[in-house]
Amino acid sequence: MTTRSELRAQRQEKVEKPVEETPKKRHFLYCLWGVICVTLLGLTLLINSTLLNVNFVKEEVTSSSLESVMLSQVNSSLTQYGISTSVLKKSDTDKLINQAIDQVYAGEKINLDLSSIVNNVGTSVNSQLAQYGLSTSMLPAGSSSAIAGNINSMVNSQLNTPEVAQLINGIKIAKTVVNIILVISIISLVLLILKGLWQHHLIGSFRWICLWGTILYTGIVMTIHAIALQMGAGQPDISPFISQVANDFQQTGFHGSMMMIVISIVLFMLHFVKRKWQPRQ
Repeated sequence: MTTRSELRAQRQEKVEKPVEETPKKRHFLYCLWGVICVTLLGLTLLINSTLLNVNFVKEEVTSSSLESVMLSQVNSSLTQYGISTSVLKKSDTDKLINQAIDQVYAGEKINLDLSSIVNNVGTSVNSQLAQYGLSTSMLPAGSSSAIAGNINSMVNSQLNTPEVAQLINGIKIAKTVVNIILVISIISLVLLILKGLWQHHLIGSFRWICLWGTILYTGIVMTIHAIALQMGAGQPDISPFISQVANDFQQTGFHGSMMMIVISIVLFMLHFVKRKWQPRQ
């Protein structure tokens, strides 16, 4: 026969068991959602500071072999008008590339202006002719403005390919999606922080959130890097450029990983100090 003490113990187990298990389950879901939000926040900040950052892209293009591809396209148009390929300097190319990248990231078609280059050619030719007492231009067209207009039209038509149009549209979509995910991640993390403060487990939960978020974030960055290199291997013409961008992307991502690791270490230290301090109070 069951004694009173046994009945009392059974009742106490029924009452206390849900109280012990429910917080653990809630904290697991809390931490899981926190890891997802931290990872997404890190990735969106990384993408916004690299692939969707016009200054990052400018630096990558102007310091890569891709610049020579654009230079050859422009020079091929210049030679059709009797203009030497040596007239286009690296500074001119950098200026044109920066102009094109600005237009693409602004969602516009490429519309380069080569008038200054054509005018410089005309000035140079006329100064050479003046040494022989001549004043007529040796340029094959009737005027420099007509040449500039024709060259601009030809170069821009060559650059505005269907692939470029897809790139412009893809950048627009990527910016929208990334910014939406960024806002959702920030709002979710703020709510999680407030909830953690209210339930007095913020430091204890976020130390694991930051740690696992760092691991997941770093793994995704390395995976993106590997996929980019694999894709670049199948395109020999732009493979060096893809490798350069992928490496710089990963390097920037690792900087973010280091920051997240530091935050995790600080939270673990704070949790340790808190546990040591509480029994003394």
